[in-house]
Amino acid sequence: MGLGDQVGGDGRLMPPETGLRGGQDPSGTLLQEVMWGPLDVVTGATLTMLVVISILSFGGVVGTSAGYETSVTSPAGYIVGALSSVLAVLLVRVTRSPLWPVVVAISMGVGLVSASYLLATDAGDGVAEVVGVPVSIIAVTVMSASFAVIGFALSIVRYREPVGALGFIRTSGIKPYLFAAGMWLIGIVALLVVMQFLIWLGIDFLLPPDTAQQALDEADGNIVIALLLVAVVGPVAEEIFFRGFVLTGLLRRFGVARALLLSSLLFGAFHIDPGAILLTFMLGLVLGWVYLKTGSIWPAIFAHSLHNAVAVLAAKYWTAA
Repeated sequence: MGLGDQVGGDGRLMPPETGLRGGQDPSGTLLQEVMWGPLDVVTGATLTMLVVISILSFGGVVGTSAGYETSVTSPAGYIVGALSSVLAVLLVRVTRSPLWPVVVAISMGVGLVSASYLLATDAGDGVAEVVGVPVSIIAVTVMSASFAVIGFALSIVRYREPVGALGFIRTSGIKPYLFAAGMWLIGIVALLVVMQFLIWLGIDFLLPPDTAQQALDEADGNIVIALLLVAVVGPVAEEIFFRGFVLTGLLRRFGVARALLLSSLLFGAFHIDPGAILLTFMLGLVLGWVYLKTGSIWPAIFAHSLHNAVAVLAAKYWTAA
């Protein structure tokens, strides 16, 4: 059976003999077996961090040199950026992973962020903008794209798998998306219950930060830019990496339950803030389950985009009301 087969209206892959990648779950998860595994996942997570650090460091130094406010100064930024880039190349060589996607990710990321700072104008208070778009938004978008690049590099490029191996399976009908929306609603209810317990217990540091409002602030209140970043670019890149690449790569070795748990923990850990870690861990469980049960990454992207879009719209209009 080919990886380009269709997902039927009931959320199941066609033809009916499709099963789990790795054959770990006889109850009906719908992913196919792939060639990458846990070592590739660890390599991918490490490479992604190194690429992001390189982009932040080099781009931040250029921004500071151009007179804008960044958290990175020279020469420390150059040293950290160079060290991260060298470590990324060494890791690629040691693990015999494809080199050119990593080089392209770092080069294009640093180039785009640096060029943005050099072309930017001061919007006030040291905030750099290019054609009305804050450079910080451009930088976050570039770094989000690096997730997708690394995911593709260590799966499609390295093992010459078709793109369907990352979950790009066509869906048929609306049922997979209704299922995704329903799972998202269940996840939101569960999150609200957990948040209420945290409030009762006084564990405030685990409460989710208002990242939607932060995105709006970064976009200077521009709802279109905020939605483009938070509800389109981010979900697509993150789902390719964390569900299409990470979750799939862990299934054969760890089975469904542990693979879902580990991929969700990694998804949360990449968001750093303790409150964000809890929120994204729970969201990761929901999105991973949607992916496992539909066999396609599109419903997971839909649910992720829905979650982020609702958060941004609520931050924009609910608080204003």
